[in-house]
Amino acid sequence: MTNENVSAPHSAAALLAMFIGPRAQAYSQVSPHQAFSFSWAGLIFGAYWLLYRKMYAYFFTLLACGFFAGLLMQIIGLSLAYALAVALIPNVILGCFGKRLYIEFAQSKVKAYMQNQQYSAKVFAEAGGTAFSMPILWLFSQIGLYLMLTTPFLKY
Repeated sequence: MTNENVSAPHSAAALLAMFIGPRAQAYSQVSPHQAFSFSWAGLIFGAYWLLYRKMYAYFFTLLACGFFAGLLMQIIGLSLAYALAVALIPNVILGCFGKRLYIEFAQSKVKAYMQNQQYSAKVFAEAGGTAFSMPILWLFSQIGLYLMLTTPFLKY
């Protein structure tokens, strides 16, 4: 069965570079045996970086863990200073292991694509890369929710 949408086969390294996008050079320097691979974007932006890099499953896992951690902190009555310190832990983890996490994510996508090439390599490259729209949408959602919860004179 042939499919006109499937282009000529590419190597795993070429597909990985296509999936990562313009910053592929920075991620290609991560060694497979190197656990620690610092990411400034992961440290500074945290969950927004996950959305920017289209790592949605990791984002929702982080969101669920953050929700339950926040609930637990409310139950035990943790002070605001300690709660803010605990809230920075995911950013520190993403900062320390961000590149490694993303390269493993990209490699798993390349492996899945090489096993089942249902669409062209161009479509595969567009599935990877980055997206500014999702972090911006998440930011505006947070701002809207904050305004709805803290504005006492409005009824929703």
